[in-house]
Amino acid sequence: MRILTSVGLTAILLAASACTIETSSPSTTANNLLTALSGTWRSTTAATAGACSSTSYTITPTGTNSANITYAANCAGITVSGSGTGTLNGTTLNWTSTGNAGVCPFSLAGTATPTGTTSDLNLTYSGTVCGAPLSGAEILHR
Repeated sequence: MRILTSVGLTAILLAASACTIETSSPSTTANNLLTALSGTWRSTTAATAGACSSTSYTITPTGTNSANITYAANCAGITVSGSGTGTLNGTTLNWTSTGNAGVCPFSLAGTATPTGTTSDLNLTYSGTVCGAPLSGAEILHR
C-alpha cells in the first residue's frame, strides 16, 4: 500500500511539475502612449470670445492609465490655474481640472488626444469659470 501511495504521489508531483503557469504582463501600449503624452503642452492660438487661450497643460503619469494634470490658461479674460487627474481610455486622455480663477472657482473637463505627430495635442474642454459656462477646443504644441 505504501509503494502504491508513493507511486501515486510521485505521478502527481511529476504531472504538476510539467505544468507551466503563464502570467501575462500588463499592456505596455497604454503606458507608452501616456509616456509619449507626458510633459507640458502650450497653445499658440489667439483668444476667441468665451474660449480659453494662453494654455499651459502638463501631463504627469502616475500609473499605467492615470495621470496628474496641471492646467493654466486665460479663460474668458480671467486667468485660471489648477490641477486635476486624467484617465487614459484607448488613445484618449479623459481629464478634469479644478482650481482658482482669481477670486472664484473654475471647473473644466475634457479630452486630450494625440494628433498623429509627437508635437501636437488636441485638447477639448467644457465647464465653468466663475459660474459662467464655457467650452472649446485647441491644438496644443510642445
